[in-house]
Amino acid sequence: MEDPRARLRDFRQALVRLGDVLASTRDRQVMVSALLHTTTTYLGASTGVFYVVVAGSERLRPMETVGESADAGAAAPIGELAGGVGLAGAASHVGAAVLWPRDGEGVRPSPQEPQAGAGALAIPLRSGGHPFGVLAYYGRESPFEDEDVDSIEILVRQAETAIENSFLYEEAVRLSLTDGMTGLWNRRNFDLRLESELSRAVRFSEPFAVVFVELDQMKAVNDKHGHQAGDTVLIELARRLTEAVREVDVVARWGGDEFTLLLPKTGLAGALLLAEKIRAAAGTAPFRIDTGSIDITISIGVAAYPEHGSSGKELVAAADAAMYLAKAKGRNRVEHAQAGDTATEGGES
Repeated sequence: MEDPRARLRDFRQALVRLGDVLASTRDRQVMVSALLHTTTTYLGASTGVFYVVVAGSERLRPMETVGESADAGAAAPIGELAGGVGLAGAASHVGAAVLWPRDGEGVRPSPQEPQAGAGALAIPLRSGGHPFGVLAYYGRESPFEDEDVDSIEILVRQAETAIENSFLYEEAVRLSLTDGMTGLWNRRNFDLRLESELSRAVRFSEPFAVVFVELDQMKAVNDKHGHQAGDTVLIELARRLTEAVREVDVVARWGGDEFTLLLPKTGLAGALLLAEKIRAAAGTAPFRIDTGSIDITISIGVAAYPEHGSSGKELVAAADAAMYLAKAKGRNRVEHAQAGDTATEGGES
């Protein structure tokens, strides 16, 4: 019979080890790994698995394994589980710990899970009240008991608090770098990327371009159709801009109805070709809004390094001035910067 004092000592040691890791990192993968290793050892299970819930589904995908089934000589690989299938699937589905064999014939390990031995246990990991993963333990020599569940839940709840904070931290970082409406990079992040690209271009003597895009007569759209329709247009334009450029290009919302693009390793000629492609993409099909659809055009200004500036500020100003030139020449067109260009603010867009 197990000594209760030894069990309490082991639990306290596990709690301290886990607490040390959780306090030292915001890396969610490191947290989950520490939790899996600590709890598998504490429970005396031969195998521990962390399954992640696949986004947009109830399927579970094994992400990390410790113990016998993690060895190269394991008899069979651990497979993905359909929603509600197996011990881990059941725990995710009900949102609570599930024991086998205690919880009945309706809940039993799947053939895609490791050998259960005399006992197996699965417990969900939650964020925002919803399971995002499952910790599952297999192959113990004796069945799991309620005391095991109570102990593991204490460790899991401690980890969940730290993991939830990591999600909140990631969201705060994301919001600080992206535009909340369109999901594009925001002006702050564009400036950071621009300075990074400028440093690289100077070092390797390579060109790059800055493109300034503005919707034509956006005020008229808002006045006639309402600001909600205007927001819909901005979101759709962001999508079309993103689809029209290369993966290496940066698309950002500068502010209001203005967007900026950063085109690495692209000279003026290439940037003008891409700008025409973007202009065409905006006008290819009407923009759908709640009350129907409207035709939208954009005006674009292009500036290239090093022809139109040697700093990020100069290049943005040159591209902005070229965009205003496109407006002045009738809108729905592309213009490139001239030496000494500076933006002229104000006026009808």
